[in-house]
This record gives sequence, structure tokens and C-alpha cells, in this order.
Amino acid sequence: MTPLIDAHAHLVTDDPAYPYDPPGGTVSDAVRNDPMTAERLLAALDDNGLTAAVAVQRAHVYGYDNSYVVDSAARRPDRLRAMCVIDARAPDSAGTVRHWAERGAVAMRLTSPGGTQHGGTPGAGWFAGPAALPVWRQVSELGLSMCLHLYRWNRDESLRALPAVAREFPGTPIVLDHIASVETDRPESVGADRGEPFPGATGLLALADLPQVHVKVTTLNFARIIAAGVAPSGVVEWLVSRFGADRVLWGSDVTQTAGTYADMARIARESVAGLSERDAAMVLGGTAAALYGFPALSKAGERA
Repeated sequence: MTPLIDAHAHLVTDDPAYPYDPPGGTVSDAVRNDPMTAERLLAALDDNGLTAAVAVQRAHVYGYDNSYVVDSAARRPDRLRAMCVIDARAPDSAGTVRHWAERGAVAMRLTSPGGTQHGGTPGAGWFAGPAALPVWRQVSELGLSMCLHLYRWNRDESLRALPAVAREFPGTPIVLDHIASVETDRPESVGADRGEPFPGATGLLALADLPQVHVKVTTLNFARIIAAGVAPSGVVEWLVSRFGADRVLWGSDVTQTAGTYADMARIARESVAGLSERDAAMVLGGTAAALYGFPALSKAGERA
């Protein structure tokens, strides 16, 4: 069986040692009453034939306090890695990178929450401006990877700004979450034989010649694709045809996207049905193993 690594699992606990600090002021009842703790995630991995996961900070619940994901990964280094969310424009943001890296984090994640109608700042300064460059330098020096969460409202300008940053830090792996919010507004054109199956795809494809840029597809994307009557496999095949399987990875987005973990794992497996065995192994585990340091699985794609 192809080993699976969930490269995007949001953890939440009801342990009072990790108090909620939501930027929006509230945490939904669904999250409070049904938290995806590290222990529960590990059980879900076992139940569904997955091997490991990347614990991604749930900023909507904990803000920039990444303690729970780093502590969870430290307790189970054989199966979990921590990805921390930070504010690249905050004072001493480079020091913040060092702090979380010293506690075991293997990746940093940047985002500009909310649309402009909710106070979001236009432009790409949240990751590409002068204030953010010390974060990139520190990430590069520490050998970490960088994850960027783009929204539809800032997608195009962010994709245009990314090549300059990527070329300044060529050794730093970059992962674009949720296919960079490239949406399925024209689902009838999805397919590996089409140049731009989604609005914004041109900007995404312009990054295909930058070898450190990776693309993550998640249940959030699959849910929208399925709702539009499109098979997830068409999107995965399109991504692999443009970026290569060793630059495409999968994550569940559990606790953020609705659905059972069993369904998320099932759809992930179905999404790679049209790929070669080697490419399927890379998308479902090998790429994440290489990016996030799961040494026992780093050759998964080659073994498949």
C-alpha cells in the first residue's frame, strides 16, 4: 500500500494549557465541542492507513501561539512535524522564526488573513515586502521550508510577486497552499490537456520553472471540485503534468474543511488513480516526506 502523509492537518485541543486566542474573537462551537487533538489525529491516521502528518497551526483558533503543534510534534517525532504560522511584518519576526525552529518546527507559514473588506492589506507585502525579508533569510539559514496561503482576493498580485522572492532564496522550498486559491469557476475545462483550467492558473503556471515551488492540493479544493461535478483526479493530473509529482503534495485540511477523515483519505487516494504508481506515491507521501524530514519515508516514491 502506498504510504500516505497528510501534509496539512490542523490540530486543536481542549487542554487549558493551550488557551484559545482567536484573532476574530470567537471559536466556533464545532471546534470547541469536537477538537482534533494530536492523539485523535494519530488514531485517524492509523484507522485510514496513513503513516504521518504535518501539524499546521490553526491560526483562527490560536493566533500566532504555535505551542500546541510544536509540543505535539515533539511528543511524536516519528509521526508528526510542526508548521508554524507567523506574522512576517511583526517586530523581530526573524527571532520568532528562530524561537519556533528551536522548539522543533520544520516549516513556517505566512498568510494575510481576510479580504480587503475585512481589513486585509492589499498587495504582497505580507510575504514579499522589505519587512518580510528577514523572515526569509532566517528560514533559509535554518534550512526550513516556507508555506504561503494565498486567497482569491490577493492571489494574482501575490503570484506575480513570488518569483522575485523565490529567486533571492533559491534553496528555500516554497509550498503554495490550496493550489494557491486557484478556483474552479470554469470546471468544465479541467484537464491536463488544457493550459488554464481555472482563473488565475496562468499566474500559477508561471512558477513552474522555479524548481523550489511546490503546490499543495487539499480537501478544500476537492470539495469545491466535486461540488462542480468534476473528478479530483483531473486536477491532480493537471498539476503533476505541469509541476511534476515531486512538487505536488496532498493535505486533508482537517478541522478547517468539513467531512470525515475517512472520506478525506479515500478521496485523496481516488485523486491519484490516473497517475503512475511512482507519481501517486510522491503526491500522497513522497513529496511531503522529502520536504518535512520524515526520513523513513523519504524514498517512498522510489520504492513504489
